[in-house]
Amino acid sequence: MNAVFIHQDSLLRDSHIDPESPSEGWHLAPATLEALRSLASATTFVLLYGPEKPASARDGDGPRASAELRRLASQIEAGGGRVDALITCTQQSVAAGRCYGEFPGLIWTASARFNLRPEGCYLLGDSVLDVETAINAGVRPFVILAERSVEEVFGRAEIERSFPVAIDLTTAVGYIQVEEEIAQQLGHPREEAPPAPTSLSLMGLAKELPTITVVSRLAQEIEDKLDRNRIRRKDVARWLFFLSLGALGLSLGVAYLLTHLYRVQPFPEFAYYVTLQFIPRPLRGLLFILLGASLIIAAMRALLRGTQLGNWLNGTRR
Repeated sequence: MNAVFIHQDSLLRDSHIDPESPSEGWHLAPATLEALRSLASATTFVLLYGPEKPASARDGDGPRASAELRRLASQIEAGGGRVDALITCTQQSVAAGRCYGEFPGLIWTASARFNLRPEGCYLLGDSVLDVETAINAGVRPFVILAERSVEEVFGRAEIERSFPVAIDLTTAVGYIQVEEEIAQQLGHPREEAPPAPTSLSLMGLAKELPTITVVSRLAQEIEDKLDRNRIRRKDVARWLFFLSLGALGLSLGVAYLLTHLYRVQPFPEFAYYVTLQFIPRPLRGLLFILLGASLIIAAMRALLRGTQLGNWLNGTRR
């Protein structure tokens, strides 16, 4: 599924609203709502993000979503559009550098939670920082000028301008639709995104990452489906326990058979060297134990790298 990350300031500027003005007076323009309605499809995931403000609210005991994001999401839904999730860059995540720029935590966190592919996603922003965030995550950036000049937005920033610049949100959405048609004709999205931190690494930084609040039924259904398909740690631990018991029983059985054959059946001379009989028995047993353990570890690492099991192991219910 494709996703569109939209900075709240992009919507405000497109509706001729000063982002620094009191949020109580924010009312999105009809043209802005119309552009957002065209994004509300079953194959497009819409995520609205913005900074945490002092007047942030809590969704019960869940993650925080700023009152400003909630207000905008309500207007979009009332206008016929859809917002699937709200991403709040908390003050702690911004201070730790885990939201924007070189560490695009807002994109990596959402991608891990909803199984998104960054190379098939878009980001609608209004600043150089938004562009850097998108590029570092492998997401296609779009800059909305909204009555500003290119010089006002970029200044002297040293950044490769290989991305579209739109005069308003309607134009930017049109660009997205054109690129989606091209991707369907080619049969694949853009170049693969840069490597992202593993889910386990992100879990270790949970307190420093942006918070995500699910606000649509589509997002909840995706999250529930991923939870159902995700292998639980306790399941893997149980499998490994019985696998170890089986391997131990198999080893003991082979050892008993070899002991019996040693006593009743003569072996060729080469068996003396193959079974390492020139090494003392305790040392010989230790060598075989180390060899078996090394093979098991190598097999598990190959399994984790070569399948989705690694992602399932790292995943827990958010």
